[in-house]
Amino acid sequence: MARLPNAFARNWRLKLSALGLSIFLWALVQTEPLSQETFSSVPVFVDIADTAWTTAGAPDPPTVELRLGGPAREIIRLAREGTSVLIPVTAVGSRDTIIAVQRDWVQLGQRPGVTVETVSPATLRVSFERAVTKTMPLAMRILGELPAGLALSNELELDPESVAVRGPESRLSGLDTIRLEPLDLGRVRDSDLFTLAVDTTGLAGATVVPSSAMVGVRVEPLVERDIEASIHADVRGPGPGVTVEPASIRLRLSGARTLVVAMDLSLVRVSVPAESLVAMVPGEERLVRLRIDGVPSLVTALPATEVVTVRRAVDQPGQVEQDPS
Repeated sequence: MARLPNAFARNWRLKLSALGLSIFLWALVQTEPLSQETFSSVPVFVDIADTAWTTAGAPDPPTVELRLGGPAREIIRLAREGTSVLIPVTAVGSRDTIIAVQRDWVQLGQRPGVTVETVSPATLRVSFERAVTKTMPLAMRILGELPAGLALSNELELDPESVAVRGPESRLSGLDTIRLEPLDLGRVRDSDLFTLAVDTTGLAGATVVPSSAMVGVRVEPLVERDIEASIHADVRGPGPGVTVEPASIRLRLSGARTLVVAMDLSLVRVSVPAESLVAMVPGEERLVRLRIDGVPSLVTALPATEVVTVRRAVDQPGQVEQDPS
């Protein structure tokens, strides 16, 4: 026990300096200077407890200017994190109301010592409207293309497909769908689920539940396959037949591997549409665009040429007309 004084005495200058620094820092905190700062363009929000009503738009004006006082450190933190004014409305008395802004409506985030000194302007105009709730389907928007070497192997799957929208009756009456933020296919690298938020543009005063949806994207390696297909001429009615040049054409099929490999080629039909041959007289020649049927929606069929030459035969004397169809 006799050695304790020696332990305290060792490096006494260093220990005394540390004690003095601690006391200095404590005193500095206790005497932290107060500050006054002006916060401009602070947003104003309205929280309505009366479910039969909603706001017809943003308050007028939509922002206010605050004069805050308190410890400089807390003021700086609040400026960094931001603040707002939340107006509670328990019951709606009229469609247009002038509301005096109370200081305790300012969201200070429990900053000790920070006080609201002034709010400008001191009053706001808030317009209310009857609220309605509607169920609306979601609409997807697609941007860009998949990276090279990838293809969709299934249609995009949206969950949920509809949302509940609550807002001013006048604003919702003209809406039939709710748009999602666009899905950029250029960012897809593999099959995955993507979260898309609801696009709230034009939905001021309305709430959407849920506020986002999941989109399932299934992709596979892109493959190509070349096939030779005969060209059919869909002639209707009596009269001489027609000839098509060329009589067959090469098709390049491209898409997701499983879709292209599993295709039933017997269903693929290349034809000259009947409507393209209407009123075609014997001996006439036309350039006609081909139609391709029997190809799955996610598979692309690219013909070697899209236009062929169609000629109608000339009637022969004494020949009995036949209906080629």
